[in-house]
Amino acid sequence: MDNLVYIAAVLSLVLVVCVVLLAKRQSRLQRGLAENRERIDHLMDELKALYAGAAGQGSHIARIEEQIGQLSDRQEQIDEQDPTSQSYSEAIELIQSGASVDELVRHGLRREEAELLMRLHGEQSLD
Repeated sequence: MDNLVYIAAVLSLVLVVCVVLLAKRQSRLQRGLAENRERIDHLMDELKALYAGAAGQGSHIARIEEQIGQLSDRQEQIDEQDPTSQSYSEAIELIQSGASVDELVRHGLRREEAELLMRLHGEQSLD
């Protein structure tokens, strides 16, 4: 009977040690889980901030694109109303069809303007 009591005492001691070790392990795991939850919460906050910033940038870009479109339309209107830009366009077409500097001058450009346009849009030689 002494052996049974001795075996029961040893088994009880082993069980107590196992329970203590399991309790410590569970405590460590719970701390790790809490830390991971805090990290996840922090990362979620950062992600929300990034999304908010990206949404703000998207609307900012949309406003800029709208302004660019308006400026482009306004520039086209100005170009259509400006007779000088039309004469330059006509002069460029003349240059591309082989006109000389003298011909451009006869169409109303000053010689300096005609030479400059010829350098920019014509073949590298001046007439």
